[in-house]
Parts: sequence; C-alpha cells; structure tokens
Amino acid sequence: MDNLTEKLNTFTSLVLKDASDKREQILKSVEREHKERLTEKENEFLEEAYEEIQQAVSDAKKYSNEKVLHEELDAKKQLLLAREKIISEVMEAATAKLKQFIAGDKYEAWLIGKIEKALFEVGKGAKTVYISSNDLRYKEKIEQLDMTKITVEAAEDRDFLGGAKIYNTDRKIAVDYSFKEMLSEQKSIFLQSSGLTLG
Repeated sequence: MDNLTEKLNTFTSLVLKDASDKREQILKSVEREHKERLTEKENEFLEEAYEEIQQAVSDAKKYSNEKVLHEELDAKKQLLLAREKIISEVMEAATAKLKQFIAGDKYEAWLIGKIEKALFEVGKGAKTVYISSNDLRYKEKIEQLDMTKITVEAAEDRDFLGGAKIYNTDRKIAVDYSFKEMLSEQKSIFLQSSGLTLG
C-alpha cells in the first residue's frame, strides 16, 4: 500500500516537474515577446511625443501611457492563457495516468485498502461509501469490510473517476479519498510549487 502511494507520489512529482519545465519555456517566450513589444511600442510613443511636444506635451504623455498600459494588459492576458494551458495539460496528463491505474490490476487492492482506512477514520455508526459507478463491481467486498450498517452507492459526480468518499451518517464525518479530491489537492500544490498562482 505504501509502495503504491509512493509510486503515485513519484508519478505526481514527475508530472509536476514536466509541467514546470513547460511552464518555464512558455513563460520565457511570453516574457521575451512582451519585452520586445513593449520596447517597440515605447519607441513609437516616444517619437510621437517628440513630434507633438511643442503643441501638446501632456496629451502626448497621456496617450503614450495608455498605449503602454494596453500592451501590458495584452501581455498579461497572454500570460493567463499560457497559465491555463499549462494547468489544463498537467491535469489531463494526471487524469490519464489515474485512468491507467484504475484499469490496472493493483487498483482494487488500493481501493479496498483506502476504504478500510476511511471506515476506521470516520468511526462507529451508519456509513455510506460513495464510489464511481464502474467500481460498483466491488460492492460486496466493500460491504464485508464493516459488518455494521454500511451502504455502498455510486457517486453522482461525473468527475469522481475513482477512489472513495466515506460518510458517517450518524456522526456527520466524512473522509474523502476520491481521485477528484486528490487531483484538486495536487492542483493546488502544483500551482504553489510552479509559481502559477495568481496574485
């Protein structure tokens, strides 16, 4: 189980490193283009301001500043588009790897192990185990993990993918080991570690 978690962590690290490298390439390209465009535009605006300085110095400066601001906003927009593309590619790659794992022969043992752990974590009481509709084939095995009142249901969320979410209906406690939640957490970690967080 720890070995599998370690492999998932290694995989996540590889995907994040690859995405980080792509991000660096795209950011350098966008920044270089941004600097060139700003320099070119600033030169144009300075020439315009020089020609008009006799007649309207303040108007020329205002006009130049507005143009530079427009170019900066345009560059920021391109940077945001590049950011979204990187995030999308990383999440798509991670999702594809998770789907491969789900289709593999180690997924069942991993899933049962996570559910068993979560059942212990939510404590005694009536429990509902939410799994993907494809995982309903493991329903009987899951029900045998806890001889008290346990209900196994398909999660309604289309993005659930795999894993499980366990909810103790008596104690109102939930433990989420779904791949959707894991991907969400990894996305946050990736945004922080890659420098793609906005703000």
